[in-house]
Amino acid sequence: MKAIHVATCVIAMAATLSLSAHTTAESNMVVRASLYGALTFYPDNIEDGLVLPPGVEEPNTWHGFLGGNAGGWTLAEKKAAFDWFLTTLGTNDCMSLDEVQRGEIGMAIDICDEFNHTNSVPSIKALALNPRGVYRDSAIEFVIKFSPVDDSMTEFAESIITNSTGYSFGERGEASDKYAWKLFVFDATNAVQREARAAGVRMFYRNRFSESSETPMVDELFVKYIEGYVASSNRLVHATNSFSYPICARKFGDYFASVTNQLLSSGQPLPWITVGTSGD
Repeated sequence: MKAIHVATCVIAMAATLSLSAHTTAESNMVVRASLYGALTFYPDNIEDGLVLPPGVEEPNTWHGFLGGNAGGWTLAEKKAAFDWFLTTLGTNDCMSLDEVQRGEIGMAIDICDEFNHTNSVPSIKALALNPRGVYRDSAIEFVIKFSPVDDSMTEFAESIITNSTGYSFGERGEASDKYAWKLFVFDATNAVQREARAAGVRMFYRNRFSESSETPMVDELFVKYIEGYVASSNRLVHATNSFSYPICARKFGDYFASVTNQLLSSGQPLPWITVGTSGD
């Protein structure tokens, strides 16, 4: 189990009702105790064959993470408290928290990932969109991993990719590469899914000159799904434009230099192709 991080889940009515016997402060204390326990459980370099003392359970299950029925709480109540805690992360000023509390937020995201806790996607999505959120790169990765390819997911990715003032290069790159890869491997089996994938590709194409889209993964996405792109002037312009961004030139310069040389040495005319309905 990897080093863990904190996230946010939407709670159903039943979960809300199960919290009624406990105060908000009590719920927060129970959740933070579990997160802190998971955060400090693993040594930096854990060895295979970990032997635990009697009564100590590894936090790689809901029971191990939350402690089961104990302290006047049932396991179901603790899970509901965890889900409630996650819902607060989209509006909290997480940057004002101390280092341990921020670490607990990182841990929660990893817990949700480890347990395939897909019900938490809306809450973690809110964290990813929170201007005062932390571990937003992990939150972005989680949301893309566990969300379907659809218009909502494309809008989510675009809102981050194009927001150079609200997100760091790393966060924008996370949204770009992870969603481009998701589209790249997405096996669309019907017309609705194929159109959703095509809409995602078009989103990347209209933002192809943004810093976070000047990456090998985006180039490979275009090559796979845009007919004629592999030997086009469009691709040459995209490749050469990547050098206008210092970070892209440093990280991806070799890749795009190879693409540029390949196109220029082909000995064939490079046509300009029209993508979608934009005329470019």
